[in-house]
Amino acid sequence: MKKLMLTLFILMLAVPSFALTGISIGIKGGVASYSDDIMTAPGYDADGLKLIGGQVKISSLPVINLLVSGEYMWKSETLGFGTDQLELNQHDFALSATALYPIKFKVISPFAGAGISNHNLGFDYTAPLSLSLEDNGVYVPDSENRLGYHLIGGFDVNVPAFPVMFSAEYRQNWIDTDNESVKYYSISLGANFKLP
Repeated sequence: MKKLMLTLFILMLAVPSFALTGISIGIKGGVASYSDDIMTAPGYDADGLKLIGGQVKISSLPVINLLVSGEYMWKSETLGFGTDQLELNQHDFALSATALYPIKFKVISPFAGAGISNHNLGFDYTAPLSLSLEDNGVYVPDSENRLGYHLIGGFDVNVPAFPVMFSAEYRQNWIDTDNESVKYYSISLGANFKLP
C-alpha cells in the first residue's frame, strides 16, 4: 500500500510537466447566410441560418495558431403553393481546420487566417400528397459531402486572470459544387476555456 501511495504521489508531481499548454476548448454561436441560389424552390430564402459549434484552438505553435472546429447550420422554412404547404429544412455540417495569424496584445488580439473544410449539405422536406413538387418546379437535392475553403478575420478578448477567452469572427466561405462554387458568410461569437 505504501508503494502504491508513493507511486501515485510521484505521478501527481510529474503531471504538470506533461501538460499541454496553449490549448483552449470552446463553443460558438451565430448566423450564416448563403448568397447563392442553392435551392431551386421558388421563394426559398437561404439567409439567416442558425449556427452552433465547438472549437479547439492551439496557440502554442511558433508563428500561427491552429483552429479546429465543427459547425452545424440549419434553417426551416414553410413555402405555400395555393392551399398546400411545403416544409423545407436546410442543414450544413462543416468540419474545418484553419491556420490563424494572431497579432497578440494584452487584452484584445486581432487575427486573420485561411483554411479548408468538409461540408455535409442536406435538405429535408415534408409535403402533403396533394402537392406535386415537379409540377411546381421544385427540386430538392440529395445530401452530399463537399470540400470548401474559407478566409477568416476576427479578434480574441483575453481577460487577465480569467480562464475563459472570448472571440468574434467573420468567415467568408466557398463550397465546391459540380457547377460552380457556392458562397456564404458566417458571423459568430465564441467562448473558449483555457486549459492549464
